Amino acid sequence: KQWYQRRVRGHAHAITGCTWQDNSQIITVSQDASVKFWDTQLMTCTKTIAINTALQAVSWSDKSRLVATGASDKFVRLFDPRGVSGALVHSTLFGHDLWVSDVCWSPVSEFELVTGSYDNSVLLWDTRNPRSFVQRISNHEDKVLSVVWKEGQIASGGADSKIHLSTFK
Repeated sequence: KQWYQRRVRGHAHAITGCTWQDNSQIITVSQDASVKFWDTQLMTCTKTIAINTALQAVSWSDKSRLVATGASDKFVRLFDPRGVSGALVHSTLFGHDLWVSDVCWSPVSEFELVTGSYDNSVLLWDTRNPRSFVQRISNHEDKVLSVVWKEGQIASGGADSKIHLSTFK
């Protein structure tokens, strides 16, 4: 296989997360406190959302058509990129005590989201109730750095060098 690379300056500070929105669009987040949407064919930014805190993670849901971000201010924000005036904050999820380091939408539900945080926890959310998480899935002994969701399983990894695997039946 032959790989072709294209590069473009994207943010003012470190890019901390990226995800595909569809076959020709990617979404990036950065410590410069912005979410950017990119056309991969033209390698141009099509939309920028500025917020007031450094962002750490991003996940796109094909089901709900929402973007979830994790931030250094301990909140999870859900954006609807179809908003007329840029992308509007759809809701803010409150539950972590420290930085939200990763976010991942359910592969089957438009309302379920899992998050990992520097507070050592992995939380499961129903986004219809942003004021409270549904369940604390896992507690690591140190910061949670990564979460991933595949059908009935959620895996997380952290600074404690451990993988936690939770299975739902």
